[in-house]
Amino acid sequence: MRVGILLGLCLTLGACGKPRAESGPPTRGLEVSYGVEAMRPREGFELTLKAEGLTRLTLRRPWRGEQGGAVGFFAVRPKPEERSAIERVVRDHSLLDRDDEPGFTAEGSGHLRLAHGARRAEVSLLGSDEGMKSLRLLLDGLIESARQRPLAALKLAARARVDGPNAVVDAALVHQGVRPLELAVYEPKLPDGTLTLRVVFERAGRLSDERFVSREDLAKLVGRKKLPAGWHALPPGERLVIELPLVRLPAAPEELTVRVEATVLARLGAEKAELSLSSAAAPLEPEAPAEE
Repeated sequence: MRVGILLGLCLTLGACGKPRAESGPPTRGLEVSYGVEAMRPREGFELTLKAEGLTRLTLRRPWRGEQGGAVGFFAVRPKPEERSAIERVVRDHSLLDRDDEPGFTAEGSGHLRLAHGARRAEVSLLGSDEGMKSLRLLLDGLIESARQRPLAALKLAARARVDGPNAVVDAALVHQGVRPLELAVYEPKLPDGTLTLRVVFERAGRLSDERFVSREDLAKLVGRKKLPAGWHALPPGERLVIELPLVRLPAAPEELTVRVEATVLARLGAEKAELSLSSAAAPLEPEAPAEE
């Protein structure tokens, strides 16, 4: 009689034998690849969340168009609760069952790929459902965390002063992080191997004028040993100072702010990326008084 009662309880409550499997697809060992190349907001990144170990971030443009922000190679180890939250969203919304069309966002191109063992899923970045929005929010949080932990990243600092009808502009690529970074400052043999520089004059936050530093000007700087040819190793904490040629000033320079934009090919070990940087906007410094 007692055995019959216990057996009935087991059948009713499921309290005996092996525990029931959790509903939904398994997500232990989940991997994520999340990348965007967009113009509005202007951003470019690749986030890779592996089943174990660090999460890697390659930030090719300043995050969300942030002027003066660092770009380059970053890494972060997600907290257990961060990984659990991502796995829970993927499981609860059956995102591993998706097979969306890849390649587009509302602003440009991008992808969000999920993998677990032999299973693969492509999730459209155009999706506005709750699962998609929740997952992108969690991944954006990982990007914010990774940005605080640069392996090898660059910031662009710039200053400009008036010199008669021209501006004297100095720029510097500043290396943040803990690993040596190689830069192709002037490498004609590579399609993207030459640094590009653009001086932007703004008035009340709007574009007033712009000047481009030509390839010939860069070659002259290399010839005068002001810039290195080929790949240049930049140690952590060091800066590469670039003395730009004189830049012709627009009218009413006292109302202007100046930014410098640069694109440079960078290499960290086997990883390579074309990085686009922007300095923060700064006012023109007044002309130095003539010496008596």
